[in-house]
Amino acid sequence: MPSIGIYQLVIVIIIFLGGCSDLGFYWQAASGHISLLNRKQEIQDLMNSKNTPSELKRKLKIVESTRSFAKKHLTISLNDAYTGYVELERSYVTMIVTAAKPLELKGYQWCYWFIGCQEYRGFFDEADANSLASEMRSDNFDVSIRPVTAYSTLGWLNKSWLPDYFSDPVLSTFLMRHDADLVATLIHEMAHKIVFLENDTSFNESFAVFVEKEGLLQFLEQFKNTELFEHDGEKIFQWYLSAREDIRLFNELIKNTYFEMKILFASKVSDKEKLLKKEQLFEKLRENYLNKKKSFQVLSYDNWFKKKLNNTHLLGVRRYNSKVQKFELLFEKNDRKWPKFFQAVRDLANLSKKEREKVLESLK
Repeated sequence: MPSIGIYQLVIVIIIFLGGCSDLGFYWQAASGHISLLNRKQEIQDLMNSKNTPSELKRKLKIVESTRSFAKKHLTISLNDAYTGYVELERSYVTMIVTAAKPLELKGYQWCYWFIGCQEYRGFFDEADANSLASEMRSDNFDVSIRPVTAYSTLGWLNKSWLPDYFSDPVLSTFLMRHDADLVATLIHEMAHKIVFLENDTSFNESFAVFVEKEGLLQFLEQFKNTELFEHDGEKIFQWYLSAREDIRLFNELIKNTYFEMKILFASKVSDKEKLLKKEQLFEKLRENYLNKKKSFQVLSYDNWFKKKLNNTHLLGVRRYNSKVQKFELLFEKNDRKWPKFFQAVRDLANLSKKEREKVLESLK
């Protein structure tokens, strides 16, 4: 792989990683992404090589099948995205920082060129993430840091007129997931290439989660009786259905606490009392989880509940799921036809945020 030139570097920085007043963040994002691109190997070469471990080949075959499925059945144009592979030496690619005021259920936003303002900030170096988190905590924000195993350039660097060098790679962190989760992750990231709005994280993520869920369901229905999976395809399919039910149960727990917290923060009691009752609500949430833990079939949220919970954890779950049901209704309204559905979503994207919310809320 040839080294990247200055002109290419400028394209990466300006088109994708955006700008901000903090040149340190600006540079770490660009250099971190370029480091990945410099290590990219062609998936087809790995598939053809006798030196590639059999398990890696099996996982990469799932990637290739997902890519073909997305192009043919979901009508997502990928260009050269996910035709390359990068092996990482760790279990995550970036660390994400999120923040919120202690008595508000509204995520703090960082603003970037092209992609607008978003409720998270990502770092390739964990120390940088910890530094920002400490700074935000000193300013009395609720803060959380979480590892991220997948991200994409939202289609910015997968243009047909750009060299293949820039196309999004599959990361080894993708392949650590359960087979069904691997397919879901790929489809989720592909969905961001369809629509990604400035200043509307909830819309973006809820849309991608819906495409991920429905796309995966259709993928598994097509491939469950093939030799694509290590285990019986029907078992993979049943695992996914069980996982969906577990996610629903978890989201229901979070939703109830979220609305209880919203009522609390809007009340006229003192801030001191609000903070006290806030902790009581989080303790109640933990107890509710423990009481319902036996209902979870294949997923465990034990590690999530071991955290010192704050507003960012509630917002993180709501960010990815608050509008998923609305997109399900929009899909049905458009006859479950992907091209028609995607056009309807693009039409929504052309509306103001207030108008989008109104249209989505009208879906019953």
